[in-house]
Amino acid sequence: MTSTVVLPAAACAAASWIGLVIRFHGRGRLSGTWRSRGWFVLVIAATSGVTVLTSTVLLPYASQLPPVAVGLVAGSAVAPRERAPSTGRPVTAPLTFGISYLLGALSRRLANDRAAWGEQMTHGLIDGYVLREFACSARDHMLARLGEPGFGVTAKAIGKRRTEIETRCAEAVKAAEKSIKTDTDIEKSLRDTGRPVTQHDRTQSRIKLGEARHYCQLMLHLAHDHGPRSDDRSLRTRSREAAVKADPPSWRELPQPRSGEPERSVR
Repeated sequence: MTSTVVLPAAACAAASWIGLVIRFHGRGRLSGTWRSRGWFVLVIAATSGVTVLTSTVLLPYASQLPPVAVGLVAGSAVAPRERAPSTGRPVTAPLTFGISYLLGALSRRLANDRAAWGEQMTHGLIDGYVLREFACSARDHMLARLGEPGFGVTAKAIGKRRTEIETRCAEAVKAAEKSIKTDTDIEKSLRDTGRPVTQHDRTQSRIKLGEARHYCQLMLHLAHDHGPRSDDRSLRTRSREAAVKADPPSWRELPQPRSGEPERSVR
């Protein structure tokens, strides 16, 4: 019992744990949320189950299988796991019984968790000025924690990450400045012409703000994937400090008029 079930399952669980950590390194947090932890455990349980099934059912009768069948099974193990990598649809290998599907589901869960984390971090940053300030503050936070080359981390990898942080921060700052310019241009037009604010003005302002938040969140993905969870508190503090200074134009958040009602004007 121990040699055929417990030991193979334990060895498989340990190997699966290490393999998943290596596979998803820099792609998310395997224990970031209860959903990701659930998929993580499910993958390990599935691989351990396949191991137990193989050691208790298949191996004792392997000698009785026809040579052709053994060849087919062994040959199928080297088949590509994805027929069309561009589509992102995993093709389950015959001997894994859905493990490829579980890995895909875990990958999607990690991506969703990372996106939700970024949205939480930028919650309350509702004008371009505070978004620009927070982006630069988060950049400084990440750059200060890159560290020095050491065990498992090369100078080339650190340099690449530094460049990526700088690039994404520049994109976030550029988008924030576009949001600032859009609001400034609209307010100047309102003052110069005396016209009422329109729904088009509000829509354009919100679009540019949304783009700025999106680029800021893309930069934060680097902190989520490479930084420890202990750094989250510092980033949230920086986000809250920036959000306190937010001063969005009052006309942007006016509700859309109902059908048949005139738009309310703000000057």
